Amino acid sequence: MIKQGQLDALKEEFKELLLGTKRENMQELLSWLETETDFYTAPASASNHGDFEGGLLVHSMNVYKILNNFNKMIKCEREDSLVIAGLLHDVCKVNMYQKGVRNVKTPGKKEWTEKEIYVIEDSLPIGHGEKSVYLLMRHIRLTDEEAIAIRWHMGGYDDAARSYIGGRTQSNAYGTYKLAPALAIADMYATYFVD
Repeated sequence: MIKQGQLDALKEEFKELLLGTKRENMQELLSWLETETDFYTAPASASNHGDFEGGLLVHSMNVYKILNNFNKMIKCEREDSLVIAGLLHDVCKVNMYQKGVRNVKTPGKKEWTEKEIYVIEDSLPIGHGEKSVYLLMRHIRLTDEEAIAIRWHMGGYDDAARSYIGGRTQSNAYGTYKLAPALAIADMYATYFVD
């Protein structure tokens, strides 16, 4: 688990990086994240990577750092795009996880104990990447490359990518905008090896 002091430091670094983009209305976006969402305390998932308080912030910072490291090879022309795509790709997860309880069997015993879990309650079910783009564009303008990278950051795990047409669209996005596959790879790497 991560300590509160570490989360506080990550939160400040997160804000500084986003403000450093000098993107118009970034302060408005940060204010929304702070006052109307649980971004800084939400988990990154219900039961997999980052399934702890603050996991979404930790995951977002990990993805940005990996993506920034990838930039040595992909040479994205806009540093602010790396920051925005890396840090904000999962903004769709705000206000989505609620704490719940379920009974789990105690290993080796004939008894059950209560375990605190996260349950998904998605009040805006329009798709993972699409939802992030939609929520972000309520506050800041995204470049085409940022919007496409965020939209397709789930790679093969995106429901739309599994269809013939969706797969061709994703393939076209990845072939056209190098930030898109880089973000998908950074997200997967953070999910399975870092978080």
